[in-house]
Amino acid sequence: MKRIAALCFSSLALLPTYSFAGGGTVVCSAAHFVRAGGSELRSTAITLSNLDLANLATIERITIRNVYGEVVHDSGPATGQPHPANTDFAPPLDITVVPPGANYYLWTPHIWGFNSIPPQIGEDPISAAQGGFTMSATVQFSKEGKAALFVVESFGLNRERFFGGLGAERSRNSLQCTEVRGG
Repeated sequence: MKRIAALCFSSLALLPTYSFAGGGTVVCSAAHFVRAGGSELRSTAITLSNLDLANLATIERITIRNVYGEVVHDSGPATGQPHPANTDFAPPLDITVVPPGANYYLWTPHIWGFNSIPPQIGEDPISAAQGGFTMSATVQFSKEGKAALFVVESFGLNRERFFGGLGAERSRNSLQCTEVRGG
């Protein structure tokens, strides 16, 4: 009997490991506004890095709140609204599912173009534009395997802006992101 038990326990080492569903929430600083007489755009790129080489990650929701705490963007499968496509790629890249080893990003001009955040119904356009000075971007994701292998970061970008497009990048800096635990 001891030999059978030993054989059963030793065979457990030959079984494949199974990934368990996980996920998380990360909140990052963000900004999106036009300044300097309309000649410069301050924007944010939210990067979504799947360091897991075996399991994909799903971006369930991206919620952006302005300086006043009002929701100015909400997308993803959890909302029923698709995420904006990353139009820096041809064809445009859907960021909803991040494959193993992939690094995607969503840039605030993919959401609002090269203009300030549009006003909500009844909101003063100046207040709407100022609401983009400092914002929070909440990213909720799910994935098989270890949630710690999915990294969310954000970068602030300053670019020259001219009618119909963007000019040279003037500066880039890392913005703070914080994992939300227990919430």
